[in-house]
Amino acid sequence: MTRFFYTLVVWLSLAASHIAIANEAQLGAQVSKTGNNWIGTVTGSLQATEQINVSAEIDSTGYLEIGTGYGLMLGQFYTEAFASYGRADSIDIYDAGVFSGTALTETVMLYASTSHEWRKTKTMLDLDWFDQREWKTTLGVSYSPVSWLNTSYSFNHDRLLSGDRFSQDIINDNINSHDVTITFKPKWVEPYIKYTYGEYRVRPGEQVTSDSTIEAGINFRFK
Repeated sequence: MTRFFYTLVVWLSLAASHIAIANEAQLGAQVSKTGNNWIGTVTGSLQATEQINVSAEIDSTGYLEIGTGYGLMLGQFYTEAFASYGRADSIDIYDAGVFSGTALTETVMLYASTSHEWRKTKTMLDLDWFDQREWKTTLGVSYSPVSWLNTSYSFNHDRLLSGDRFSQDIINDNINSHDVTITFKPKWVEPYIKYTYGEYRVRPGEQVTSDSTIEAGINFRFK
């Protein structure tokens, strides 16, 4: 995975150096704690045009993900179609879906996303016993009482469409989780803290857990 890490560093450097021609570039770093386990993540995104964005991330488990999205306004709704590909030592993950959000007031926004995820496990034999397909849905609301503060809550539902969870810690084909996030928004830097509980994957390449997670991170915005 070392080569992928260097590839990501180069990509992030190019993104930062070309912010003059981009609508917006963002770099971020997060650390999360679940039980006794710590995971660090580095992320980067670039708004290449008004409609198209690209992103990449890598974490301390060796999981690498790249993605892209195409977004536009449909009436009062911002809608974005997205797709991503992720890989770890033992699994490839493909995801495609749609996100949509709308402002109810100047301070309250509702949003939702739905996606289809394919999880292909790499084995010595070409077997699909461990492969899975999941339908992932999120419903959320965010509230910004002042310009420098945002709070949000989201409900997440993952439904197993094929395969099974016999290799997971939790045997359940329908899992639910909740995210509560507080984000501070000065001009260039956005620190945040997020609390997650329920049944979920801490990272896409990880197994399902019921341990709660606390994540802290910071995003740097260039615009």
